[in-house]
Amino acid sequence: MENVIYFLSEIIIAIGAVAAVTAGLKIKEGFSSKTALETAGLKPAKNDRLKRKKAVQSPKRQLFILNATLFIALLSFLPFISDFIKLSGLQDSFGLSTLISITPFNDYTGTFLGGCVIISPLNTLFKFLIIFTAFFTSVLSVSFVKVLNQKITNFTALFLFAVLGGLFLCSANDFLTLFISIEIISTALFFLIANFSDKKEEKKQNFKITNIGNGIGYGAPLEASVKYCITGAISSCFMLLAISYIYLHLGTLNFSDMEILAVNKLLPQSPLLNAAEVIFFLALVFKIGAYPFYLWVMDVFKGVNYSTGLFISTMVETAGLAAIVKSAFALGFFGSIPSFALILCAVLTLVLGNLFAFRTIKKEGSIKDFLASSSMANSGYALLGISFFAGGTICASIFFFIVYLVMNIGLWAGFMLVAKNLRGDIQKDTETIPSLRGLAYISPSFAAAFTICLLSFAGFPVMAGFSAKFYLFVEILRSGVWAVYPLLFAAFASILAVYYYFKIIYYMFLKPVDLKVFKKNTIFDKTNVYTVTLMLSAAALIVLFFFSGPVIRMLQSI
Repeated sequence: MENVIYFLSEIIIAIGAVAAVTAGLKIKEGFSSKTALETAGLKPAKNDRLKRKKAVQSPKRQLFILNATLFIALLSFLPFISDFIKLSGLQDSFGLSTLISITPFNDYTGTFLGGCVIISPLNTLFKFLIIFTAFFTSVLSVSFVKVLNQKITNFTALFLFAVLGGLFLCSANDFLTLFISIEIISTALFFLIANFSDKKEEKKQNFKITNIGNGIGYGAPLEASVKYCITGAISSCFMLLAISYIYLHLGTLNFSDMEILAVNKLLPQSPLLNAAEVIFFLALVFKIGAYPFYLWVMDVFKGVNYSTGLFISTMVETAGLAAIVKSAFALGFFGSIPSFALILCAVLTLVLGNLFAFRTIKKEGSIKDFLASSSMANSGYALLGISFFAGGTICASIFFFIVYLVMNIGLWAGFMLVAKNLRGDIQKDTETIPSLRGLAYISPSFAAAFTICLLSFAGFPVMAGFSAKFYLFVEILRSGVWAVYPLLFAAFASILAVYYYFKIIYYMFLKPVDLKVFKKNTIFDKTNVYTVTLMLSAAALIVLFFFSGPVIRMLQSI
């Protein structure tokens, strides 16, 4: 019982998921009673009408359950704040040496369930990042999921189950637990993507509806879900195949046992084992949308709602990165072949992702296409550091990914606000990059905060994006002279990024052709969750630039 504090987040999310499912069952009962009366040709009574009205208004109740659950889960990490501050060295700089440590965090490692679950500072950090990104995703998704009505119950429950799978993944200490956790996330995501196939959204994006059988409409969200399901199932099959070969050669699936084998130099050398490691990492690479499994990102983002897209590019990518880091620490001692394969994947992901983003901006394409390619490109930077299988480069990748999450939340908040402002126009290609034209004249504060996020993505100083890329490149160079070659491709990708991020800024500062698109009293000038999130993200990027040292020291300590 003394270790329950380390699993508070999992307990809270599980309770929230059960509460969401229970509330959903009550709502369905209300609708079913109404349907039975109408089937019999009778007019529903007043109480039945009130019950139906209450059921239709359920989005508020469901979204309250979702946001409250994630906020309470976020508060469950408060006991660890003092330990993180001690690891960063800030207590000495600000005279906080008397901080009380509620939990035995320093150098603490505990295993449970026969070694399947492990508690460590690194796992706790990844769990915090998952809850952090999930909370901001749920807050920003409020106005985009209210149109779902009955489907809101599915959205809330699936969202929480996916987060729960991510938390299990962070605590996993063997390949079997890791695989099961990944499948929990993937299964929830299959239905979460398809959950948004409503008529309003299909009309908004000019999707063609195909009538099949009894007239049920299948739109782009369902098509995106099927594509993700098929590619994910193939990836899972290869992952199981690789795990079976790893067990065949090592006789264990436990990460701690593999570290013991590495320390005692008892690792077998086998081409088949190296092939299994490469296949396993390639299957994991699918989860973050890197090469060669990058096409699903472009296809899925075209069909998903903004809230689901943000969920994929933040929480799902965080879980995928955590899985790759944990596997890298377990399998990183087995030679250079898996490292070379991952470096190749990272370099191609960087180049292709930035080329796709460059093409989207050049052709003034869709906002969702740009967000998909940007997510793919930045996952390549994080994967590049991990692929060297060195403590310094992995630490730099985690720091880059933390900065990326802050930048990405701000980027999505800005684009979601643009999409929300254009929600009344259902013409084709409304939500394109030129939709940002003239925003600097309409809302200077919005344009300034959005510019900070974009400059941070481009890697300019005074923003955390610069310190993250600089630290990552320096650590990669320390790996050897040959590391210059992948860095040349990373530099080329960064130059492309400078162009297209500046192109977006250029659009914002162009004089608007038609101010009717943005009404005089636009939502850009009002205080809402999107503007507040964007401002917080911009401020956090500047603060992180000046406090990069303490954050890096904390990551090096854990």
